[in-house]
Amino acid sequence: MMNLDIVFEIIRQRWKQCVIIVLLAIVSAAAILLIQKPYFRSSAIFTAANPNLGDRANIYRTEFWEQYFYYGGEFDNDRLMAIARSEEMCRFMVDSFNLLKHYKIKAGGERSLYIANEEYKENVRIHKNEFGHVKINVWDTDKNLAAAIANTIVKRVNEKSVVAVNNMKVEILQKLRNDFNAQKDSLMQVEKILQENADAFLSARKTELIDQLNEKEKLIQQFNTSVNNVSALFVIEDALPAFKKDKPKIVAGVLMVALLSFIFSVLLLLLIEWRARMKLK
Repeated sequence: MMNLDIVFEIIRQRWKQCVIIVLLAIVSAAAILLIQKPYFRSSAIFTAANPNLGDRANIYRTEFWEQYFYYGGEFDNDRLMAIARSEEMCRFMVDSFNLLKHYKIKAGGERSLYIANEEYKENVRIHKNEFGHVKINVWDTDKNLAAAIANTIVKRVNEKSVVAVNNMKVEILQKLRNDFNAQKDSLMQVEKILQENADAFLSARKTELIDQLNEKEKLIQQFNTSVNNVSALFVIEDALPAFKKDKPKIVAGVLMVALLSFIFSVLLLLLIEWRARMKLK
């Protein structure tokens, strides 16, 4: 059984071996970190816009006494962040920037795409910052490419979100047009009957159908206007090329290796001493 006094005594007697192990580890780590390619980081920050900004209810409202928010909420940011993190986004970026060639991937077929996707995911981090906004960090050996990738992710997220909202509006618009055409056919039938035989009920029905058609036509015009390119997000910070590298962090890496190698050397010496004592028993 070894107590602390014995441990300190072993370190005092064999400190030279500890120093040699630590120095070898430091030199090796420094050499490895120095030959590694420097990676630059670029960051873009955005927050969701209120999804109702381009909606017909907002475009055609006449009373502005109610409070209206231009920014979206937490769930809107979650939705945009999910688009940015999606597999479709990953493959789009790999194809758009020809990252297979940039990453110098030699494998062929689907394996090369898999490796490129994984490397892209390692170099891109998307999260919420302390203010709840979506932050995109991109690392790359090319500082200009890192900034371009971050800004393109923001642009693509906005485009996909706008298209998704517009597609829903187009579906509603098509339903309104179908209803309008059906009511128009009904009006023509009523008018045809009224030409042959006047009827109070049918006259009232005709007036009702005309009112409904006018209202439906108004809705169609409003939904037509609401199918637009109103941005789904506000860009708070565009990504810019970095002035200096972000990693590898040589000083921090060397200090960490020095600490770990010292702990390792002490444990190794204790193991050697313990085995030596066991043989003497």
